[in-house]
Amino acid sequence: MSGPMDGIRVVEVGVWVAGPSAGGILADWGAQVVKIEPHGGDPYRWVFAQGRAPDGGPIHNAAFEMDNRGKRSLAVDVTSEDGLAIAMRLISDADVFVTNMRTRALEQWGLDHDTLCARFPRVRDRGAGP
Repeated sequence: MSGPMDGIRVVEVGVWVAGPSAGGILADWGAQVVKIEPHGGDPYRWVFAQGRAPDGGPIHNAAFEMDNRGKRSLAVDVTSEDGLAIAMRLISDADVFVTNMRTRALEQWGLDHDTLCARFPRVRDRGAGP
Protein backbone atom coordinates (compact mmCIF):
# COMPACT_ATOMS: atom_id res chain seq x y z
CA MET A 1 0.00 0.00 0.00
CA SER A 2 1.31 3.46 -0.76
CA GLY A 3 0.69 6.65 1.14
CA PRO A 4 2.41 9.48 3.00
CA MET A 5 4.50 6.99 5.04
CA ASP A 6 5.60 4.97 2.00
CA GLY A 7 9.21 3.84 2.46
CA ILE A 8 9.20 4.41 6.23
CA ARG A 9 10.16 1.41 8.35
CA VAL A 10 8.46 1.03 11.72
CA VAL A 11 9.20 -1.42 14.52
CA GLU A 12 6.43 -1.80 17.07
CA VAL A 13 6.78 -3.37 20.50
CA GLY A 14 3.23 -3.02 21.71
CA VAL A 15 0.41 -5.08 23.14
CA TRP A 16 -3.33 -4.77 23.58
CA VAL A 17 -4.76 -1.73 21.80
CA ALA A 18 -2.98 1.67 21.96
CA GLY A 19 0.44 0.81 20.51
CA PRO A 20 -0.88 -1.68 17.96
CA SER A 21 -3.59 0.67 16.72
CA ALA A 22 -0.98 3.39 16.13
CA GLY A 23 1.08 0.87 14.17
CA GLY A 24 -2.01 -0.12 12.19
CA ILE A 25 -2.61 3.49 11.17
CA LEU A 26 1.03 3.85 10.08
CA ALA A 27 0.61 0.70 7.98
CA ASP A 28 -2.58 2.18 6.46
CA TRP A 29 -0.50 5.21 5.48
CA GLY A 30 2.04 3.00 3.69
CA ALA A 31 4.71 2.34 6.32
CA GLN A 32 6.31 -1.09 6.55
CA VAL A 33 5.46 -2.14 10.11
CA VAL A 34 7.05 -5.05 11.94
CA LYS A 35 5.37 -5.96 15.21
CA ILE A 36 7.55 -7.69 17.79
CA GLU A 37 5.22 -9.69 20.01
CA PRO A 38 6.16 -11.20 23.36
CA HIS A 39 7.00 -14.88 23.51
CA GLY A 40 3.59 -16.56 23.20
CA GLY A 41 2.13 -13.65 21.23
CA ASP A 42 0.30 -10.45 22.09
CA PRO A 43 -2.19 -11.35 24.85
CA TYR A 44 -4.89 -9.46 22.93
CA ARG A 45 -4.81 -12.25 20.32
CA TRP A 46 -6.71 -14.49 22.73
CA VAL A 47 -9.36 -12.00 23.90
CA PHE A 48 -12.64 -12.20 22.00
CA ALA A 49 -11.39 -15.20 20.04
CA GLN A 50 -14.21 -16.53 17.92
CA GLY A 51 -13.24 -20.17 17.57
CA ARG A 52 -11.57 -21.91 14.70
CA ALA A 53 -12.27 -21.83 11.02
CA PRO A 54 -14.30 -24.77 9.69
CA ASP A 55 -11.11 -26.28 8.30
CA GLY A 56 -9.50 -26.19 11.77
CA GLY A 57 -7.48 -23.07 10.88
CA PRO A 58 -6.30 -20.38 13.27
CA ILE A 59 -8.36 -18.57 15.87
CA HIS A 60 -9.96 -15.39 14.54
CA ASN A 61 -10.13 -12.24 16.63
CA ALA A 62 -11.58 -9.34 14.64
CA ALA A 63 -10.51 -6.68 17.17
CA PHE A 64 -6.90 -7.90 17.19
CA GLU A 65 -6.83 -8.19 13.41
CA MET A 66 -8.14 -4.62 13.04
CA ASP A 67 -5.38 -3.13 15.22
CA ASN A 68 -2.69 -5.23 13.57
CA ARG A 69 -3.71 -4.97 9.92
CA GLY A 70 -1.00 -4.53 7.34
CA LYS A 71 1.86 -5.61 9.60
CA ARG A 72 4.38 -8.38 9.69
CA SER A 73 4.89 -9.85 13.12
CA LEU A 74 7.09 -12.23 15.01
CA ALA A 75 7.17 -13.47 18.58
CA VAL A 76 10.50 -12.71 20.25
CA ASP A 77 11.53 -13.09 23.88
CA VAL A 78 13.28 -9.75 24.35
CA THR A 79 14.27 -10.82 27.87
CA SER A 80 16.72 -13.30 26.35
CA GLU A 81 20.05 -12.30 24.81
CA ASP A 82 19.17 -13.82 21.43
CA GLY A 83 15.70 -12.27 21.41
CA LEU A 84 17.01 -8.83 22.29
CA ALA A 85 19.62 -9.14 19.51
CA ILE A 86 16.81 -9.84 17.02
CA ALA A 87 14.86 -6.80 18.25
CA MET A 88 17.94 -4.57 18.05
CA ARG A 89 18.68 -5.74 14.51
CA LEU A 90 15.16 -4.83 13.41
CA ILE A 91 15.31 -1.45 15.18
CA SER A 92 18.69 -0.66 13.62
CA ASP A 93 17.00 -0.48 10.20
CA ALA A 94 13.90 1.39 11.43
CA ASP A 95 12.90 5.00 11.03
CA VAL A 96 10.31 4.84 13.79
CA PHE A 97 9.91 2.86 17.02
CA VAL A 98 6.38 2.59 18.43
CA THR A 99 5.64 1.19 21.86
CA ASN A 100 3.07 1.32 24.59
CA MET A 101 5.05 -0.79 27.05
CA ARG A 102 5.79 0.52 30.51
CA THR A 103 8.95 2.59 30.84
CA ARG A 104 10.39 0.31 33.51
CA ALA A 105 10.09 -2.77 31.29
CA LEU A 106 11.60 -0.93 28.33
CA GLU A 107 14.54 0.15 30.52
CA GLN A 108 15.09 -3.43 31.72
CA TRP A 109 15.20 -4.64 28.12
CA GLY A 110 17.34 -1.77 26.82
CA LEU A 111 14.49 -0.61 24.58
CA ASP A 112 13.82 2.68 26.35
CA HIS A 113 13.81 6.06 24.61
CA ASP A 114 17.26 7.27 25.71
CA THR A 115 19.02 3.97 25.00
CA LEU A 116 17.53 3.55 21.53
CA CYS A 117 18.13 7.17 20.50
CA ALA A 118 21.77 6.96 21.64
CA ARG A 119 22.37 3.64 19.89
CA PHE A 120 20.37 4.33 16.73
CA PRO A 121 20.53 8.01 15.70
CA ARG A 122 18.13 7.26 12.84
CA VAL A 123 15.38 6.56 15.38
CA ARG A 124 15.43 10.00 16.95
CA ASP A 125 12.82 11.72 19.02
CA ARG A 126 10.62 13.57 16.55
CA GLY A 127 8.87 15.59 19.24
CA ALA A 128 6.74 12.94 20.95
CA GLY A 129 9.11 12.51 23.89
CA PRO A 130 9.56 9.44 26.07
